[in-house]
Amino acid sequence: MHDILHAVNTSTVKSVLATIVHVEGSSYLKEGTSMLFQENGENIGMLSAGCVEADIAERVKELFDTEHVLTVTYNLKEEGDAGWGQGAGCNGILYILLEPVTARMKKNLLRVKRHLDNRNPVLHIKKLEKNFIQTTSFYVEKTGETFGANSDASSFANSDASSFATDDWNGRKSGIQLSNCSLLTYAHLYKPKPRLVIWGAGADAKYLVALAVSTGFFVTLCDWRPALCNKEHFPLAEEIHIGFPEEVDKHLSVQRDDFVVIMTHNFYRDQEILSLLKSKTVKYIGVLGPKKRTLRLLNTDIPSHIHSPVGLSIGAVGPQEIAVSIVAELIGTLRMCDGKKG
Repeated sequence: MHDILHAVNTSTVKSVLATIVHVEGSSYLKEGTSMLFQENGENIGMLSAGCVEADIAERVKELFDTEHVLTVTYNLKEEGDAGWGQGAGCNGILYILLEPVTARMKKNLLRVKRHLDNRNPVLHIKKLEKNFIQTTSFYVEKTGETFGANSDASSFANSDASSFATDDWNGRKSGIQLSNCSLLTYAHLYKPKPRLVIWGAGADAKYLVALAVSTGFFVTLCDWRPALCNKEHFPLAEEIHIGFPEEVDKHLSVQRDDFVVIMTHNFYRDQEILSLLKSKTVKYIGVLGPKKRTLRLLNTDIPSHIHSPVGLSIGAVGPQEIAVSIVAELIGTLRMCDGKKG
């Protein structure tokens, strides 16, 4: 969705947003997945393993100059040549909502983008009639802000969106949430990019920055050496902080959902960074180097929340493969996987 929002922000081409709102059975991608179809043929995202995109691309041609909302259904259970599943192993029915990106919708999506850029999750709620004509609203729990709907839908969002508060969203499934006779409620939580704070701007960090950005992380790079820590060497890093750990820490605002990887190759700087992190709660801390070195850094046993050595144990050799092992472990933690090494 972040790539879609970037395209909406930078492109003047007419487009249609396709969103999976409901799945019966299994599917390659789940409710909340979106894809942007543009009039020039350049599309962002995917909805399946290639089963339905070509057909949708034909259908949206009739929507570029309208404000009509359309819902299409694909039965992927059939694996024969005539079936949508085309032998891909899918075993579900997809309900996909097609919405032209009107001026009003673009304004709302750019507002969503600003909130996500400010690290505020945004809950998207759609009221769907049986024919899937809809009103839509967005709810930002951190600020209590509601936007995107007419007055009736806004009152709906103010009263019902709180029940989908972001703090209680973990474990809840995107898609159709409520139904009563003629009304369905679809909800999906847009989350900010997970932030990865990398301490150390050595040559090996370049591979980690590049891979982390390409897999959807917001990368903040920190180092005390301006000759190394700059946009010329790290053009993909979204944030760069130059300074010694204690100085940078005052401006870093490390949060509960952040990931931190320490790879300065400087024993005393690593020790200082770990000391600063003692009083903070973060999702992940990884330390580059052998476990014996980390034991020396901490001068105590390694707590369970510190990953040392950083990365999955895949026998990685060289900075490229080490970057792969680290990002794999980050994704495992992000997706709440077991995360065991080996």
